[in-house]
Amino acid sequence: MDLINNIGAIITMLMGCLGLFFPKKASALTGLSPVTPAGRAEFRGTLGVTFVFLGLVPLVTQNDITFLTVGLCWLGAAIGRVISIFLDHGNQAKNWIAVGFECAIAALLLVGLSVGV
Repeated sequence: MDLINNIGAIITMLMGCLGLFFPKKASALTGLSPVTPAGRAEFRGTLGVTFVFLGLVPLVTQNDITFLTVGLCWLGAAIGRVISIFLDHGNQAKNWIAVGFECAIAALLLVGLSVGV
């Protein structure tokens, strides 16, 4: 299961690299436009380096709690998106595909964890 969890963390880092190094390509995925310096900084910082570190920490520590935390972040993103789909009338294929992607990454990070709480 460690391999599957690590794949989820690596995908998280790759998504961060996309935001950091290719904000225009990340823009196509998100539907947001980084047209100002502040917008590009948001992509490079929040959608970039934040996700790089979010994936890096579990890879380095190999600690179930860190995989759990990152997996729950992805799951939270999916839940927030579903709420938005209903509250903001965003019932579009792109949103549902994103929900599926976020749930898939969450599953990769959460499968097989043995976290004692």
